[in-house]
Amino acid sequence: MSSVDDSTTAVFVETQTRHVLFITQAIFFFALAWCLVLNHSATAENDGISFYGVYHETVALLIGGYAVAFVGLWKTSTHFKAAGVSILTWVGLRVIALLLFVLLATPFNRGAFLNWTHMIAGVLGALCQLEVALQLVRENRSFRTVIGLVVLVLGGLIAAASLPDWHFEYLLQGEIIFQVGFAWCLIEWTYALADRMRNEQTLGFH
Repeated sequence: MSSVDDSTTAVFVETQTRHVLFITQAIFFFALAWCLVLNHSATAENDGISFYGVYHETVALLIGGYAVAFVGLWKTSTHFKAAGVSILTWVGLRVIALLLFVLLATPFNRGAFLNWTHMIAGVLGALCQLEVALQLVRENRSFRTVIGLVVLVLGGLIAAASLPDWHFEYLLQGEIIFQVGFAWCLIEWTYALADRMRNEQTLGFH
């Protein structure tokens, strides 16, 4: 690839990919915030974001939010693949995107089989999100990237602590913090990748 192509790709990653992420993640969190306005009961706190996928007033909102998030994740994975990002990262983004629809298709309140499938899909998605964040820190360890990872891990710990029946019911809050951390890491990925491509381009001139 020529230096001109490298520069063009770097600009594309830094601007277009980041814009896609900003827009799609903003719409996702807007849909989630709307769900919270409609229902922020103790049941929602106990059941987490998945509650909004079975609560009749918010099903359409969550489907719309997940659909937009799917588009953003898939487009980002395509851009990252073209830019030479680790296969664990871009494939992980696609797995996360697909699992969003698995979560919607497996309402947790419709029997043990769907509940277990839903939980497995949720855990698998969270692990993929953690791996994407860890790959970011390996790629570019900075104050901002580490903070993004810390926010994600903090949310994950709160959510995990809320799963056992010991009256610590903050699953919804934990999941939201986790998703904020993940969105943070996705945005930071675009900066880290653009920096790497610029460095490679600079080295190519010498």
